[in-house]
Amino acid sequence: MKILIFGAGRVGTNLAMLLDKKHQIVLVDEDKEKCDRVASESDIHVICGDATNPELLDELKLGEADFIFAVTGNEEANFLVSLYAKNAKAKKVVCRASEPKYSKLMERLEVEPLLPEWTLARELASMVMHPVITLLLDPRFSQIEMIEKEVGGGLDNKKVQEASEKEKATIAAIYDGEKFQPAAPDFQLKKGMKVVVVKHNKK
Repeated sequence: MKILIFGAGRVGTNLAMLLDKKHQIVLVDEDKEKCDRVASESDIHVICGDATNPELLDELKLGEADFIFAVTGNEEANFLVSLYAKNAKAKKVVCRASEPKYSKLMERLEVEPLLPEWTLARELASMVMHPVITLLLDPRFSQIEMIEKEVGGGLDNKKVQEASEKEKATIAAIYDGEKFQPAAPDFQLKKGMKVVVVKHNKK
């Protein structure tokens, strides 16, 4: 699938890295430092530019995208990108907002609202009730499953990228003793470490 992500902050970058192995990802941000960092740490196609620039949006051909995520730190920019995307007949548009009051407006525009606090609360509740967290981006297209597990002997001393290929999944985070940290591709795993594995399941 072709997926456009606007915003190279924590949400946008993590989303891009989780989906990059299976899909065609384009990550857009106007902050050159963020763009350079993501480009140096991954193979993600990064474009440094203003998300509200009509010329850039036209070049990206929003109407051909399967998913568009507007998750910048600027709500006005997110709304403008979402409206432009819907006008371009994009298949699925997700817009990040901080206030629940915006959700009804976005629903009328057929834009999926992403409210970080609510989303986090639902995920934390799911972690308590179930050992596996399932996030449905869209039931027609894909299912992402995140599992916390311990590194076994078969992955001992292997780098994250090599281990991910062997497991046919993505090792997204590593527990450092206090909290989970994003997993760098060249990080060497050790037996007994706790990691978060992300799998793309097909029904």
